[in-house]
Amino acid sequence: MPSPVTVTAQQFAPTPLRPGQLTVAWQIMLAACWSAAFFAFAAVWKTSEEIGIGTWWLGPRAQPQPLLIRILPFALTMLLGLFAVYNVRRIAEASVAASALVAVIATFDMSRSGGLAAIEFAIAGSMLLASVGAVIASTRRAPDPARPD
Repeated sequence: MPSPVTVTAQQFAPTPLRPGQLTVAWQIMLAACWSAAFFAFAAVWKTSEEIGIGTWWLGPRAQPQPLLIRILPFALTMLLGLFAVYNVRRIAEASVAASALVAVIATFDMSRSGGLAAIEFAIAGSMLLASVGAVIASTRRAPDPARPD
C-alpha cells in the first residue's frame, strides 16, 4: 500500500517578489489599464472612420497604411498588458517608455486631426499616470535576511 502524501503549507507559499516586480494588485491594475488603452485605440480607429479623417497610422481611406503599421498601437498595448500579467521585471519602467511611445504616435496626428491627437494624448497621459504609480509601487528595498518579518 502506498504511503499517504503529506502536503505542507510551505509548498503553497507564494514566491517572494524580486526588486522591480509588482504586487498582485498593481499587476492587475497595470494590465487592466493597458487593456483599456487597447479599446481606446479601437475607439480612435472607429472615430477616424466615422469622421473620414484617418490617423497617420491608419492612413487615408483610399490608401491605407500597411497592416503592420495599422496594428502598431494595438500590438504595443497587448504586449505591455501581457508583460504586466506575467509580472515581468521592470514592467513599470517599460510601461513608462511605452506611454511615451504612445505620445509619439499622437504627435504625428496633430497636423491631420487635432481632436484625434488629443484623444491619443489622453491615452498616453493616463497610461503615464498608471505607469508612474506602478514605478513607485515597484521600488522597494531588497529583503534583509538578517531581519525576519
